[in-house]
Amino acid sequence: MGGSRRDVLLEVTDLVQSFSQPRGILDRLAGRPVKTVHAVNGVSFDILRGEVFSLVGESGCGKSTTARTVVRLLEPKAGRIVFDGEDITAYSPSRMMPVRKKMQMIFQDPYASLNPRQKIKDIIKEPMLFHGTVSGKEEAENRMLRLLDIVGFRPEQADRYPHQFSGGQRQRIGIARALATNPSFIVADEPVSALDVSIQAQVLNLMMDLRDEFGLSYMFIAHDLSVVRHVTERLGIMYLGFIVEQGDRDSIFGHPLHPYTQALLAAAPTLDREKAAAPLQGDVPSPISLPPGCPFAGRCPRKMEVCDARRPSLLPVEGRMVACHLYGEE
Repeated sequence: MGGSRRDVLLEVTDLVQSFSQPRGILDRLAGRPVKTVHAVNGVSFDILRGEVFSLVGESGCGKSTTARTVVRLLEPKAGRIVFDGEDITAYSPSRMMPVRKKMQMIFQDPYASLNPRQKIKDIIKEPMLFHGTVSGKEEAENRMLRLLDIVGFRPEQADRYPHQFSGGQRQRIGIARALATNPSFIVADEPVSALDVSIQAQVLNLMMDLRDEFGLSYMFIAHDLSVVRHVTERLGIMYLGFIVEQGDRDSIFGHPLHPYTQALLAAAPTLDREKAAAPLQGDVPSPISLPPGCPFAGRCPRKMEVCDARRPSLLPVEGRMVACHLYGEE
């Protein structure tokens, strides 16, 4: 994994998350068993202080569920989450409260994540007052105005409502709210995917400037590899709730090893028709019934007999971790 133990801010080990589907009347009458969606299957990674770590994969691969479980918006089914040297895996909601002000989220939809009935100034001041990171309303007012200035707003805009701003501006408000409690760790769940391409770079540059100014660590969730390439230092590639390749940015983008990583990079938009890759064949397996072997075997162009029979372990290969039988387990 990452660096020395004193540099590690977040350590996730063998994280598991699943959801039971409710049974209808006909299911109960027929005696059908409860179906379980296996969303996250033994995921492990760590994030260093001041680092940007990304989880990348197709929609439905479990990356957002992993993020929400890490910050304990969802209760983990198994595994271990250690934040800033503190094992928070089994913390009750009340015991999580002091930790929550250190862990914040920037959500994908900048409109749905903001209360439409609150003015911008109240949206930003509320977490400060709730968590007691300011001494009173006057300090909250001053800090709110400073945060708005940092993300590019004028003081008079604080009295407006979310619907009076553009998508990019609303995401800036979401960033200011995330900073309100002086966090050390921020989960950015596809923070620019709902924005115009012309605005994406502005928001990403702002987030990187804030990392340097406030010493933040980011967990970046994305499916757009071009975005990840410009902001991350290390990344994990997820498929069907498993991490199939993990390592530093230059190694993975320069020489991807797992066939799925290769397919993702080859599928990135290009103006060169000769380099354009054919889309992956086949469908993603159901997370309700996981395959016994490699989760990518049904779509892999390099599949071997062992791939259907045995699930590969995540092992060190050429300076990164890869879960693929092509590289053996000796």
